[in-house]
Amino acid sequence: MRTIVVILLLGSCGVLNAQPTTPAELMKAGKFTAKFPSEAKAETRTAGGLTVHMTFADYDQGKAGFMVVYSDLPTDKVKAATADQILDSGITGLKDNFRAKVTEATPTEHGAKKYPARLIKAEKDEPRDWAMHGKLVLVGNRLYQVFVFGSKDFVASSTEAKQFIDSFDIVE
Repeated sequence: MRTIVVILLLGSCGVLNAQPTTPAELMKAGKFTAKFPSEAKAETRTAGGLTVHMTFADYDQGKAGFMVVYSDLPTDKVKAATADQILDSGITGLKDNFRAKVTEATPTEHGAKKYPARLIKAEKDEPRDWAMHGKLVLVGNRLYQVFVFGSKDFVASSTEAKQFIDSFDIVE
């Protein structure tokens, strides 16, 4: 299961071949909404047999970014694992593949339907001051990853970062 979440994270880093689409189309198809503070872009990529959909926006001339990534996990993998195991594998992926120090990983629920979720905070000092706050949400076999990343100060204290994470919602 960790491999699946790692593939999703790698897909968000530009490692794979991209297929462009519009943010509005991707949000509608992905059944989510999010309020990006700057113009968003969208890409769909394929990795390890999974289709990874990303909507993202640079902020402050590339000093920070906002991203929603989603992918439908194989049904057999989801049935073989608990929601906690799937969500926890995303945390392990941050530690192992990005060598990020996870400073918070809080189990929570998302939305009125109380989907299983994790609030995550991570940081790195090398090669530069970097932090990420986000949320993982599992809805059936669809895994959503909502991230804000940039300098530790921006991610921890900016209004834009908090508003973006708070704006994410599932549309039924």
